[in-house]
Amino acid sequence: MPTDHALLAPSASKRWLACTPSARVEALLPDRVTPYAEEGTIAHAVAENLLYYYKAAELIAVYDDPWEHFNEFAIGRPLLNGLRAAAADKGFDFREILETVHDYYVKVVWEDFVKARAIDKDATLLVEQRVDLSDFVPESFGSSDAIIIFGRFLKVYDLKYGRGVRVSAKDNPQMRLYALGALWGPGETYPIDAIAMTIIQPRLHSVSLDTIGVQELAQWTAEVLVPAARKAFEGVGDFVPGEHCEFCRAKATCGALAEYTSRVVASYGPTEGLSAEEIGAVLEKLPVIESWIAGVRQHAQQTLEDGGSIPGWKLVEGRSTRKILKEAEARQILQQAGFQQWDYDKIELRGITDLTRLVGGAKTFNTLLGHLVERQPGKPALAPESDPRAPYSPASSAEASFGEML
Repeated sequence: MPTDHALLAPSASKRWLACTPSARVEALLPDRVTPYAEEGTIAHAVAENLLYYYKAAELIAVYDDPWEHFNEFAIGRPLLNGLRAAAADKGFDFREILETVHDYYVKVVWEDFVKARAIDKDATLLVEQRVDLSDFVPESFGSSDAIIIFGRFLKVYDLKYGRGVRVSAKDNPQMRLYALGALWGPGETYPIDAIAMTIIQPRLHSVSLDTIGVQELAQWTAEVLVPAARKAFEGVGDFVPGEHCEFCRAKATCGALAEYTSRVVASYGPTEGLSAEEIGAVLEKLPVIESWIAGVRQHAQQTLEDGGSIPGWKLVEGRSTRKILKEAEARQILQQAGFQQWDYDKIELRGITDLTRLVGGAKTFNTLLGHLVERQPGKPALAPESDPRAPYSPASSAEASFGEML
């Protein structure tokens, strides 16, 4: 699947359409890859490969219902095996990814394609289709996870594997850009009247659908998209805080967002207490403020982790945890001590406190299992300089952990 990104990428369009200077500012900042993004990349590659497999002519010809033969068809495929290895290397549950993507995304797209083919025998399914948007958005392009073209209709799909925020396809600019790219790309030679845009979030069991006519899409493109895209490419316009700031890499240092937060706080002034109406108004603004606060904390911590400095602040070791080092040996010891299997079978799911309670106290626990306990150092945590804890050092943290094991 494609991994390069345009300055004005469709996936960030909600942000740069609302806050036109943000794209140029973000481009100056590092794009750090998170575990969530890595898991999403693997999920998209799984979806892409499964749809290609189900498009295979021999599969369609041999099986009336290929879903019944999913395991025998998918297991052992070299590309899937490669993705399985990549998932294992990152600590992801590949079987969960495979089954979730298959059951809640691939199946939806494939069944839509089967229905489209029943209407139009020449229906086309395109997978991970790159679309060129440069006629409307400078130097922009994107990749629609799936596109179905049939009759006078076009469908575009977007897979979102995260389990955090439920995303609606209604008036969604990212989906409209995919629709525009599909219409003037692979759909250009078809007499398309309307485009259906579908966002599928497998782990939320959410399928959101919106439909737009070609004329409405053209009007939105001319009146909203093109003017804002031109300003965004040039890096001009006003910084506009809002819910679109959530995933902006520049939010921690954004003066407009900081001013917005200050303005909200200052607007109430000294009073005996906020009214219910005022509380309601604050609640409406909280998501933006909370996102800014989280961004500031994350930025400060990352700066310190990268060797920079934040006056008045430091990193300390967070709360450490303990776990059983050798689970099989622990089960054997508990069995020999007379405990029932259901008491100790799921040791990996039981904390040290729970196991200590099970055996009757800390003294007995230390006698039976103390030699199998491993202390896992806490992650670095942000703290003021006045905090009595020593500054965080990965080396000293590892040495402390090793010392407890001796």
